[in-house]
Amino acid sequence: MEITKYPGTHFRNDADGMTLLAARYRGTGELRFPPPEFLQAGEVAEPVSMGAVGSIYTFTTVHPGKAPAYSLGMVDFDNGLRVFGRLAWPEGTQPAAGDAVRTVAATLPDGTPDFAF
Repeated sequence: MEITKYPGTHFRNDADGMTLLAARYRGTGELRFPPPEFLQAGEVAEPVSMGAVGSIYTFTTVHPGKAPAYSLGMVDFDNGLRVFGRLAWPEGTQPAAGDAVRTVAATLPDGTPDFAF
């Protein structure tokens, strides 16, 4: 079985700011986020912009002992996909289901570029 690495990434910066990229499988039209790391047996998938704005489906706030609290949420996009990610919310405010959120650039603790809402 032939296995190939998916050529795309799962986000990019463009004129709208940070945009998430799903993968659309050419044979079935299925959308997937994040895109697969590998494609098998001749599968073909192309990057598809999900846009920069979604709405919060649900969220939770994590209180890790003495470290600062942070929020994680599920965000719905117009293409029907739901994405899990960190919510970068202004201090002193709380997110709510249905709130519109924008994808923004973020950095993981190890310095790896990532996204948040």
